[in-house]
Amino acid sequence: MDTSFIPHEDIIEEKYMSRFFQVLTASIDRTRMAVSVIFLSVVDIRDQKEEDITVFLENKIRQSDVLCHFEAPFQWGLILSQSGEEEACAFLNRLFSDMSLQDDLSFSASIVEIGNSDAAFDKVVEKGRESLKLALQTGPGHIEYVKDFKKKSLVHLKLSILEENDILRNVIQTSLEDLKIDGFQLEIRTFQDGYDFLNSDWYLSSHPHVLIMNDILPRKNGLEVLHTVRHLPNNKKFIVFMMTQRNSEEDMVYAYESGVDQYLVKPFSLRLFEAQIKRVFERFWS
Repeated sequence: MDTSFIPHEDIIEEKYMSRFFQVLTASIDRTRMAVSVIFLSVVDIRDQKEEDITVFLENKIRQSDVLCHFEAPFQWGLILSQSGEEEACAFLNRLFSDMSLQDDLSFSASIVEIGNSDAAFDKVVEKGRESLKLALQTGPGHIEYVKDFKKKSLVHLKLSILEENDILRNVIQTSLEDLKIDGFQLEIRTFQDGYDFLNSDWYLSSHPHVLIMNDILPRKNGLEVLHTVRHLPNNKKFIVFMMTQRNSEEDMVYAYESGVDQYLVKPFSLRLFEAQIKRVFERFWS
């Protein structure tokens, strides 16, 4: 049987795979989307042609994914962008089903989910190949999972409280400090008015920023602050909670059209507020 193989133009050779891996994983901490690497091999080679299988794999992946042919015969690597372990497993199950219908092929695989931008490519390949070997020994259709690189980086999240009333400001701060949310490093600052907030450099970093403020404040009010942050180049990093005593439909519509994400009519429930905050955190990493 001839096992020689000449890669297609769209197939990455193993020696170039690390570069594509680095490009795709570099944005994980920013996008909060995992990347998965699949190691795939044929269980029973028999008279199968390596090139035919490669063409089949090439037709199954998305344009945003990368297919690599390893130097070892009948072994491939797939980098699935913005896909966690669950999505990679679903992809493999569909692939195994399609392959079994075509030429009665049998495959096994391993999946490595990358949850942060610090994962070293050589370590990922080492663990992935070790697990692939175990999968092949177990039998056709078996999938091994590598857990070593799933840990997510901490999300550095800024929270600003703009409220003139000392008691309410302290209550909100204490409530936020007491929240137990894994995966986040919270940094909280309070301001008595919008003027102090806008004259600080606190809001100019690129970190995600939750802004909780009253609509009526001395010197610079909440709507003026909202107008300023929504005209920044990176304004989407801000999640804005507007506290107010105004509950008319017209006021609410105006606030939302101006860029408010949540509208809190005083007096509001702290339990409801905490639930809303937790839901916001989930948006930064799912």
